[in-house]
Amino acid sequence: MNNNGEFFDWLVNYILQTPQVLVVIVTILAVLIIVLLIFVMVILPGIISFNLYNRRQKKQEQYQNDIYTAKTIGVIRSMKQTGRYINENPEFCFVLDALTKDGTFFQTTVTENIPLIQISMLAPGEVISIRYDPENCSHAIGDNAPDIALIDELIARYQCQRHPEELSYDQRMELARNSVIKKALLESFRLTGKKEAGDQEAEVIVRITDNIAGDSVMSRTLYVNDKMLQYMIPGKYIDISIIPGKDSLFGIVTDITTKVVS
Repeated sequence: MNNNGEFFDWLVNYILQTPQVLVVIVTILAVLIIVLLIFVMVILPGIISFNLYNRRQKKQEQYQNDIYTAKTIGVIRSMKQTGRYINENPEFCFVLDALTKDGTFFQTTVTENIPLIQISMLAPGEVISIRYDPENCSHAIGDNAPDIALIDELIARYQCQRHPEELSYDQRMELARNSVIKKALLESFRLTGKKEAGDQEAEVIVRITDNIAGDSVMSRTLYVNDKMLQYMIPGKYIDISIIPGKDSLFGIVTDITTKVVS
């Protein structure tokens, strides 16, 4: 103990008698205090705030999963920006005509932040996947994990209601379930002048090139909306949905992720 005490006394005297060492120690202590203050006043509140935000987000997601249990599709009636942004992505309020399983519609709203690259895909008349509260249909949320089989069924019913003389429900479901997507040359596209449910009737001729089986030329009459008209340019390639072995039945793919066809 005496040796330790003597060493401590010597160290204190040495530091006091050596200004350079004292300055270094004081500087180190000051830096440590500043770092500690920065951590306590800036970094720690940020960590706490981030954790609280994540907790709120998880609670919000759980609440939405518990409340918005019914899945369906909504046809965009109108859309407008709210003026709010998250990560530079604008928030939109959509007014939708949502479809029930029995084929009836109800009006609801969805407020969502939309990535900039997806804004051009959304317009009145387009179909989006949503979830809603069966006990309060006035508001819904976007469905990031849609039931594809249910969506195909609902879209087929919706399209049959809009254009009852076009493809039948069974034909649309067969295309949704069993078709493959191929590139086809749009050889001819002509509007007939007939309109129905806001869409225009058109006569379409397409050609698929197969190096083994040879070319296949197919034609049908279908309805197109204004957005589709921009892509229906004779001489260019489009995506079509066909069933192998049934070349007479095909659709124009308007959403390659879900094989929505017209």
